[in-house]
Amino acid sequence: MIASLAADAEKEIPSITLTPEASVEIVRFVAASEREADMQRYRVCAVGGVAVSLLSVVSVLGQGAQQPQARIDTVYPRHAARGQTTVINVAIPSRDAVQAAEISPSTGITVSGIKGSGSETEQAIGWWEITLDVAKDAAPGDRSLVLVMRMGRSAPTTISVPTHVPTISDLRIAPPQSNQPTVELRLVAADAAADLGASPYVWFTAGCGGEPIVGAIRGTVSAGVVRAALPNLHKAAAGGTAAAGKCDLQVRVTDSTGIESNTLKTTVEFRN
Repeated sequence: MIASLAADAEKEIPSITLTPEASVEIVRFVAASEREADMQRYRVCAVGGVAVSLLSVVSVLGQGAQQPQARIDTVYPRHAARGQTTVINVAIPSRDAVQAAEISPSTGITVSGIKGSGSETEQAIGWWEITLDVAKDAAPGDRSLVLVMRMGRSAPTTISVPTHVPTISDLRIAPPQSNQPTVELRLVAADAAADLGASPYVWFTAGCGGEPIVGAIRGTVSAGVVRAALPNLHKAAAGGTAAAGKCDLQVRVTDSTGIESNTLKTTVEFRN
């Protein structure tokens, strides 16, 4: 199901509906942050009592003879810590392969890898991983990121080198129980600035087959451990028909000021 937008030139990836018991309450639509601009929306659902924000990526399909400059739809994380290697996930409405990535100003930051592919789907959303090596003495502040493709260059988007970032480790998923709509996610978090907050957002990206599922859930913090209830993402990816299966999961958190942590990866097996 593809929702029709105001202009014929715009199409949206089908909204993902999480239906653990065939009931989803649409709570509200909220505007995306300025960093994501008008190319994205967050859909907030109540899933078995758990609030989940799902990211819809909207692509503008150019018409006419002149190809418009491709605009990067999604970037996460937007913060690259000093002295670390960070993988930036990028979604761009283009079937074209990304040949290079440019950072400006580039002092202290090296693009060490590009991985991904353009999309052959109707929405033509290509997903790419841009690996950045940031020097320990890199100056804090904003940088512009531009993707270079055979057909041209993307519009610039902003990433930042912060003065500090939260650090997460020891990601664990409690064994899922049969007929349960959620599983418990646990991780250890440390923040030198002590501004993680009592209920940080836990951002996730799940690869369960097909387009990645991107979303956020509220976590709780106790004694440095963040807990969050993760819905059955495999069922969401399968359109509510196949609840069992494995999903490759990436997780990060944001502190109360919006600074993003490092990313952890694991595999989750959901059961019927």
